[in-house]
Amino acid sequence: MNTPLLAIDHLDVSFQFNDGKYKALENITFSVADNEVVGIVGESGCGKSLTAQAILGILPENACIDQGSITFKGANLVELEERKWEDVRGKSISMIFQEPMTALNPLLTIGKQISEVLKKHTNLSKAEIRERTIAMMREVGLPRAEALYKSYPHQLSGGMRQRVVIAMALIVQPDLIIADEPTTALDVTIQAQILELFKQIKETRKASMMFISHDWGVIRSICDRVLVMYAGRIVEEGSLSEILQNPKHPYTKGLIEAIPDHRKRGKALFTIPGKVPPLKERKGGCPFTDRCSRRMNICAESFPDSVTFDSNKEQTVNCHLYSKEGVLTS
Repeated sequence: MNTPLLAIDHLDVSFQFNDGKYKALENITFSVADNEVVGIVGESGCGKSLTAQAILGILPENACIDQGSITFKGANLVELEERKWEDVRGKSISMIFQEPMTALNPLLTIGKQISEVLKKHTNLSKAEIRERTIAMMREVGLPRAEALYKSYPHQLSGGMRQRVVIAMALIVQPDLIIADEPTTALDVTIQAQILELFKQIKETRKASMMFISHDWGVIRSICDRVLVMYAGRIVEEGSLSEILQNPKHPYTKGLIEAIPDHRKRGKALFTIPGKVPPLKERKGGCPFTDRCSRRMNICAESFPDSVTFDSNKEQTVNCHLYSKEGVLTS
């Protein structure tokens, strides 16, 4: 079996507040292979972005990793000193954020911001940096690249700003790209264009990607494999096709049932009752218990073990409804 590019093993992350310490991520274990696009799905507050921040070593000041490892290209990132992060963050692993205006400096030109990555991580000359920057701007579909090189973020549309952020992430050819809700702030037409760009990146760059989203339409257009997160836990994992066609966990089923579809025209859209429990209100057991229509007494008592299904060795679920053999017990 090939060694994965990224392997996260039993990762726990907690937040420290005045009234105590609260666990936000618990027992997070998954991997990303070379040239693979892994989607992370779940509602807001489920820990998707926090997982990405842990990988990049940019957790909030009051958050810390309690245990677990994050192995990237054979090195445990959890043990890295801050100065060594410079060889990883932005170069080997890059991130595309949800809102481009928070990722761009309003006081610097577009060209300077994209080229800054090259200045930091390469020994190219000033002319070579400018040439490669403009070429990258063209590659991500920015029109009039030479003119935009001297423009400022406020002079660009939302879609163009997002293309700039993507250019910044791609320009040093990272091994892993983490895209955190990269289309959420865009209108439907621009969203489709950005998704098409990601498909091109997937085909031409051959880089691995983690694609974070709550939108199944986005996930199924680009991902190979999917992780379903709920309240800081991974509750189901499998290939995109298996998860969509044969979801196991009640939460996964609810998310998929809530996807808008032309066949549901005229009918009320399904919604999962309740909401993701806030960090300080999470209890033991399965965190989905209070919202689950199939809950049992044991669900409130313990978090279920992972069950792997015989039909697809790569599909796993954490749910008390299933026995170790992967057969419904109720």
